Parts: sequence; C-alpha cells; structure tokens
Amino acid sequence: MRGLSFTAGGELYAVDVTLVQNVARRLSITPVPSSPAEIVGIANLKGKVITVLNLNRLLGSSAQDEAKKYVNTIVFKSGSDTENQMGLAIEKPGNLIYADDDAIRSPPLAVDAEENHHISGIIEIDDMFYRIIDIGSISKKFIHGSDPVSGNTSYGGNDSE
Repeated sequence: MRGLSFTAGGELYAVDVTLVQNVARRLSITPVPSSPAEIVGIANLKGKVITVLNLNRLLGSSAQDEAKKYVNTIVFKSGSDTENQMGLAIEKPGNLIYADDDAIRSPPLAVDAEENHHISGIIEIDDMFYRIIDIGSISKKFIHGSDPVSGNTSYGGNDSE
C-alpha cells in the first residue's frame, strides 16, 4: 500500500494515495444549512463543488467541532467530470507511507460498527499506528446516498442512482 498520512482529531490516519486528487490548504468552506453533522460544508476548487466531510463525526465522535471558514482538505478523485467530489477536513497532511498489503491488520474488535465501516485496517510504521480510511464506504454514504451500515438509500446524496 502506498498511502498519504494525515492527522484529524489528534489521531493518525492514512488513505490510499491513488484515490487522492490533491491536498488543498486553507480551502474556503461554505456551511450548508440543515446538512448532516458529518458535512463541514461545500467548497469551490477550480470550478468544481467539493463536499467537505468531518472525519471525526464520520467515525462516531460526538465532540463539538468549531465551525471554521478555512480548512485543510484532502480532495478525492471522482469517477467522472459530472460526479460530485468529496473531501475530508484534516488538521494537517503528513507524508507518503509505504507498507506491504500483508502488513495491514484488521481494525480492533473494540471499534464500534459505525467506525468499522469507514476503517479498512490498521498499519504500524515506525512504532506509529495509522487507521486506514475506507473512502469507498464514505463515498457510498455521502455522495451516492447509501448508508453502508443499514443499506438505506435515502441518506444524503442522489437517490437517482
């Protein structure tokens, strides 16, 4: 696995670098009234609308986050030019990390079901543990409107798919 490491909520995470379009520093965010708590807001990046998500909320944290006008964001590739794009608000980007696929461990049993759907594994590099984010499950929930836990297709996103 080649991954991009980053911190969010004081924790270390990684995502598959092949899914990342870019890292936008201090991206201007516009809040969306009545949106789910997991959505920080939307942003315009080179003429494309990006839905920016709060990773801590996605993973089940109930901590109140302060609203920010500018956030560092990992922007993910979309399947087509017409598809919605998604980003994750992060504290700061890290480095590229490299690990053999067989070094990736399953998430611990203590992790709750909601978090487990968005964490595909854990990897240890230089005595540091990184939770690997499953971008596919997050995309299904917020961009395509399918909740990975319940299978409900009326949660956010487009119901037309």
